[in-house]
Amino acid sequence: MMLALHYAREQRFLVMGYFGLLLINLIAGTLYWPEMRDNFPEIIKLIPIEPLQQFVRAFDEQGFWAYFSVQHFFKGAGMFGLAAGGLMGSGIIAGEVDHRTMELLLSRPISRARILFTRWSTGAVLLFIPFFAAALIGKSLASRVDESLAFTPLLQGTLYTFLFTLCCFTAATALSSRFSHSLKGGLLVLGFMLLQLAVYMIDKLWDYSLYNLIDLDVTLPIEQGIFPWLETAWLGGMIAWFYGLAYLGFRKRDF
Repeated sequence: MMLALHYAREQRFLVMGYFGLLLINLIAGTLYWPEMRDNFPEIIKLIPIEPLQQFVRAFDEQGFWAYFSVQHFFKGAGMFGLAAGGLMGSGIIAGEVDHRTMELLLSRPISRARILFTRWSTGAVLLFIPFFAAALIGKSLASRVDESLAFTPLLQGTLYTFLFTLCCFTAATALSSRFSHSLKGGLLVLGFMLLQLAVYMIDKLWDYSLYNLIDLDVTLPIEQGIFPWLETAWLGGMIAWFYGLAYLGFRKRDF
């Protein structure tokens, strides 16, 4: 418990900033919805990038669920969650080395497997709570613009897209087990995912981007009760693989 509390205290300001970004994005986006809802044709003409045009067309055809999916699931998990998860995971192991506290941590009668799992699971909870809380706030805000969000698809969409953030967090953790600089792993994950986002914005290449895992083709059907089990299994497998790499790296490392 003390190990988890210590890690949570270390990450409190990052978590607060992450939650703040999620709220600002949802509040601003929701309040802008009525204006967008009445001007779809004009807005599409102003957007030069085809994937973004497709988002607006989906808003016009599918309504507020599509808009919320982009604002919270795509941006919240795929951008803000990516940044928070990458930075948080980067310091799980490398941060202790960077701060010269790893020897003290390993001197305790706790196995390396337990240290890794406690810090990783605490980080996962710290990432999920703000994301889920923001989703509930978004549900309450919907009524302010004469819209509504059903709880079950909201919960399912939140759980599914959080796996994307968790995968990035675990990848940063795996890199953290190999490095001694607390930011190096996170910066590599962020750089790679920014490249994936850039690929997603290119007409002929977007099918090859990892951001297809959380785009509207996947999240829109959730409202009709169609859950993306295949994508969930793929993300779950990647999380398990990255966690295994993190454990092997931490276990073999001589500090």
